[in-house]
Amino acid sequence: MVKKIAKKKINKVVVLSVVVVVVTLFTAVVLIYLPFLNKTNSLRQDILKERERNILIGKTRALGKHLKVYKKQIPQGRGVSWLISVISDTASKEGIDISSIKPGAPEERQLYTKLHVILDTISTYSELGKFISKIESSDKFLRVERVDIKRLDLDEDFDEVAEKFEPFNIKGNIIISTVVLKE
Repeated sequence: MVKKIAKKKINKVVVLSVVVVVVTLFTAVVLIYLPFLNKTNSLRQDILKERERNILIGKTRALGKHLKVYKKQIPQGRGVSWLISVISDTASKEGIDISSIKPGAPEERQLYTKLHVILDTISTYSELGKFISKIESSDKFLRVERVDIKRLDLDEDFDEVAEKFEPFNIKGNIIISTVVLKE
């Protein structure tokens, strides 16, 4: 009978100890681990958001630097006469004979105006190539929109201008454009 009482007490003590351990573990998990886990997850999300934000800030700064470079290339408040002057100066430096130069109608956009001119030229292939290269690599934003060329000796009226030009010279029709910031 003494053994039965001892077994009952041991069983009660073991059961009570197990219950205390389980309650303690449950309390620790609910009150300590889960809030810590939630806080850790929210901190990870905040860190990821900050990384994305820092990447966007870096990209914005890089774009700002590019815009500064491009802003220097876009003339401000200049008109078609400026474009004609730049093109005719470049053509004369490269030995291009301009037979006509016509300004196109300006195209108004939100922050800028697109200007273009139409040139009729006579030159060699080499001179035309150098001219186009100078225009495209100008410190201001100039663009060759279209180039149509035809050999002079294939033109009907070549005999009239034959004394001044060689048969393999070319007649060119070139459209050059630029954008100008509005004032």
